[in-house]
Amino acid sequence: MSSAHKAFASGPFARIEPLLNGVAVLILATQFLLWELSRASFLLLSLAALIYVMKYRPQLPRVQRLYSWPIIVYFAAMFLAVAYDGFTGPGINKLTSRFFLLLIAIPLVSLFFVSFDPKRNPWTKFVTGTLVMGVLALVDVLILDKYRAGGGHNEAVFGFGALAMTTIVLASYHRFKNARFGMAFYLSGLAMGFCAMFLSGTRSGWIAGIVVIVIAMIFYLDRYSLPKRIFISIVLICAIAAAGLTVPLVQQRVDNMVEIVTPYLRGEEQTEFNSLRHRVEAWKAAWTMGMSHKVFGIGPGNFKKSLRAYVRENPHLGRLQYLSHAHNQYMQTFATSGFIGLGALLVLILGHLWLFARYLGRNYSEEVRSLALAGFMLVIAYAIYSIPAVPFYGRHSLMTYAFSTASIWGCLLGALQGAKLSAPSPAV
Repeated sequence: MSSAHKAFASGPFARIEPLLNGVAVLILATQFLLWELSRASFLLLSLAALIYVMKYRPQLPRVQRLYSWPIIVYFAAMFLAVAYDGFTGPGINKLTSRFFLLLIAIPLVSLFFVSFDPKRNPWTKFVTGTLVMGVLALVDVLILDKYRAGGGHNEAVFGFGALAMTTIVLASYHRFKNARFGMAFYLSGLAMGFCAMFLSGTRSGWIAGIVVIVIAMIFYLDRYSLPKRIFISIVLICAIAAAGLTVPLVQQRVDNMVEIVTPYLRGEEQTEFNSLRHRVEAWKAAWTMGMSHKVFGIGPGNFKKSLRAYVRENPHLGRLQYLSHAHNQYMQTFATSGFIGLGALLVLILGHLWLFARYLGRNYSEEVRSLALAGFMLVIAYAIYSIPAVPFYGRHSLMTYAFSTASIWGCLLGALQGAKLSAPSPAV
């Protein structure tokens, strides 16, 4: 047993693994029902983790730094942007209510690392999350008669939250396949997660979901040649799409997407101010803001004010003045924190993407590879969704990323540690 696990077992945090996962379920299952409770639980759990780290100083593997440093770099870039702007109230609010959620997730890695138990199922919290989101979506559409499911929040945020958790559940097959009622639980979680995704009407989430499914199928079907894996993936996606198109909401959203994209593909002049043009014009505005303050940007708290000034100079874009962000994470980051912030965002995405990708090889245990797959696909989903939206800007999506990646990474380190401890000693 490592020194970290010994300290954990002998300290006041002994035998709290069930409680830890209970709090994790609370965080994920209530983030759209009771946001304040979910965030408070996350903050308190992170505080407990920080106290544990400071008191016991667990010796985590040095590779843990590969997870922490990209977050620290990103937070530092946002801090510099706020400082350059003069520490204004709106800037400080964005720093503390949003970007700080990433930073305080770092201590959580230690708790999930030292409490990892191969006999328990660390994926249950994510399946529970998808089940709750699926129920919320069905209630919205079937009982409350809403056009799109949002769980009491913005439909796009809700849809992407469902995608994020479904992505992780997709990687948990190996832990449920041999458990009693495991496959029923696993398939129910997937079905409800996809249900929430479809009923939210979040088209960009659907596109990211297609990419995630392809990655998962290539991973699970590695006994076949690459062309066969791609073919099977396409067949599966077509089957899911066919099932989804039976839902009137999905059919209408797809038809509308084709209608608004077609003029751009044909190179026709845009006369209608539809949702796609809305985004394109917002991207142009954000690019203009960023180019006016290339190094540190206009400041994280000044986007709305700067956008209204942009609209005054371009009166024909009056509808943009109601936006609170640029509908593109990369343009949003460039506008508010300049090339420094954009570079830090790419460090965060690419750093975590590489971090999880390095444990996908067959030389690692099935548990390690599955956790790595979950983290890898989650980062991919965020990277793709960052094109039409701002997942590294919203509170719900930031907390989901922070908590999910920290717990996945901590469990992955625990699985690696367990593999080393269980390995037979070399003969003398």
